Amino acid sequence: MMQPSANKAYVFNEHVNVQYLNNLYSGDYEMIEETFSDVLAEFPSLLENIDAAALTRDLPGLKQAIHKIKPLFGFTGLTAIQTECQDFENACVSHPSFDSILPIFSILNKSIVRAQAIIAEEKARLAIFNSR
Repeated sequence: MMQPSANKAYVFNEHVNVQYLNNLYSGDYEMIEETFSDVLAEFPSLLENIDAAALTRDLPGLKQAIHKIKPLFGFTGLTAIQTECQDFENACVSHPSFDSILPIFSILNKSIVRAQAIIAEEKARLAIFNSR
């Protein structure tokens, strides 16, 4: 039987809110790894929805697509990006045209792409960590 991972110290990426993850998962690194894997499996279809809405300049659709991806950042401790998503949703209300929201979306989209890479890297590192 493997030794519980809770007795090991894992150092997350600086962008991950460790305290938030510990509150969610109580230091269960196997569960965190599984969650990161599940999140990565969901990412492509959610990104596709974001890209499709942006390509067609569908602001309500884009807002909805961002709303759907937002929880994934909480599940992975990327709370700053989750907040960016909420800020974007709020901005959609006060900026009712696609052109006016485009600068905010461009910044958020870069954060989302960066987040996917962070989650993938953390998942790979957690797999190694949990196998010890």
